[in-house]
Amino acid sequence: MKTAAISTGPETHLDHLAPLCALLDVPLIVTDESHLNLGKKFYPMIDIQFIALSDLTLEYIAREFDVILTCGKFWAMELKPLLKLFFNKEIRFVFVPHGNSDKEALLNKPVDQDIDLVYGPQMHTGKIGTRVFEIGNLRLWFYKKHKEHFDQLAESFFSSGKKTVLYAPTWETKATNTSFFKNSDKIIEELNDSYNLLIKLHPLLEENNPAQFYQILGKYENHVQFILHFPAIYPLLEKTDIYLGDYSSIGYDFLAYDRPMFFLSEGGALQVCGERFNGSVVSNQEDFSSVRKKMYKECFGKERSKEKIRALFLEEIRL
Repeated sequence: MKTAAISTGPETHLDHLAPLCALLDVPLIVTDESHLNLGKKFYPMIDIQFIALSDLTLEYIAREFDVILTCGKFWAMELKPLLKLFFNKEIRFVFVPHGNSDKEALLNKPVDQDIDLVYGPQMHTGKIGTRVFEIGNLRLWFYKKHKEHFDQLAESFFSSGKKTVLYAPTWETKATNTSFFKNSDKIIEELNDSYNLLIKLHPLLEENNPAQFYQILGKYENHVQFILHFPAIYPLLEKTDIYLGDYSSIGYDFLAYDRPMFFLSEGGALQVCGERFNGSVVSNQEDFSSVRKKMYKECFGKERSKEKIRALFLEEIRL
């Protein structure tokens, strides 16, 4: 079966699709030329191709693919009935999750897919009329497999000798607010002198509110490390001592390390794993360790060999 991953969304989707492409040995097609260059830099171990979105016509898709892996669930399911109507072509669309964020539960907008990939048991909630398949923590596996390559890309962020705090604000949705525009001044002024403060910026923060976004970057660009155009998350988390966030899915990824977590927002299942941020991140949080380990297992499920996951998935898409 002719299978490919197609990324039509923000650059962060590259880090979610690349590990699956590596596991299945299929190409990753991007529709943004800047993502092609970024993909080749971060994921040279997979086949990354550029096709302009205007060239991904219904006819081309019907002719070239049988199975499409994508993070764009709405885009995919809009195409499905049109492909059937005009070309009598049944394509299997596989939704690849782009993180396990509490935003999804709060938004409560599940979309029917042919196959819905999830990390583990926690993500089964709310799936409708869909074949659900667990893949575990593929991104962590992929990072460890190519650790030297990814660590070299991230090494410049960790040269200060101080403990590292990673602040990962999410983007604004109808259900959740980003903490970035309201809290970045306070965070930088209170933490930057004592810690190696890294601020991992979601690309939709810039896209949705460019004026405020660049106002903050201009004010602090010589004082703090803003991380842009860096889709790989685990080389950052590997050397992060303390996580600070709101509703970002990066918090769930950080559970793999069982280290202190602080939150700027209220609500969401993840926040039982750490403390509310009140200006200080001084806390070893030993009492939260068992909660974090339990949450990690609920999120990512039991460990399975990647060979078994590959075999079961290939069998699934042939059904």
